[in-house]
Amino acid sequence: MSVAEMEKLEVRVVDAGYTDVGVGHTTEIGGYDTVTVTATDPSATGDGIDIARLVWHTYPEEVDEVVVTLNGTSRFATREEMAQEFGPRGLQPDPDEDTDLGDVLEWLAVVVVILVVLVKVLSFLARLGRR
Repeated sequence: MSVAEMEKLEVRVVDAGYTDVGVGHTTEIGGYDTVTVTATDPSATGDGIDIARLVWHTYPEEVDEVVVTLNGTSRFATREEMAQEFGPRGLQPDPDEDTDLGDVLEWLAVVVVILVVLVKVLSFLARLGRR
């Protein structure tokens, strides 16, 4: 998740007429992404659907659920519900983010180190056996 993208989303919500806006993005261990938006609607007539639509169509990170707290009342929508209500997303989140490329590379580096250590130990033991 990108702090810059959350800040851009916050600006878009403010530009849509909302005040006291806050945006958050959490990812659970299983990779479930929840975007939270808190805001105040000065007209007190909104239900948060416009904010959920903004998230769905303009926030380029992965979104599995949106939780909108508007004027103190929270509502949420899942990915499936938003796709049904707002249509398909025009944005495709970065696939490297979903696969945690950094974690894969870190795991690969650990495996390589273990293999090198194993080869060194076996080589040392083979030399000891020849004596």
